[in-house]
Amino acid sequence: MGKQHKKNIKVIERPLGREKALGLAWVGENKIEIDGRLKSKQYLNTLIHEMLHIYNPTWSETRVDQTATEMCNIIWSKNYRRIKR
Repeated sequence: MGKQHKKNIKVIERPLGREKALGLAWVGENKIEIDGRLKSKQYLNTLIHEMLHIYNPTWSETRVDQTATEMCNIIWSKNYRRIKR
């Protein structure tokens, strides 16, 4: 097993309507942009999705999507929810 390096991912919330995206991953910069207007479960799924892109840049979009949805559903079933401040 290879040595893992801390990613220090920066998450920025901003409207992404113009980009027609829920979230964006900037792999080389370890940066995620996510639309803060998303509902709680969709926000969680999108955050996991974009993190998977950064941690696994060679994965296909299908693999990222399926893995994110599976992870989101497990976390959601344990009653984790986003609380907006």
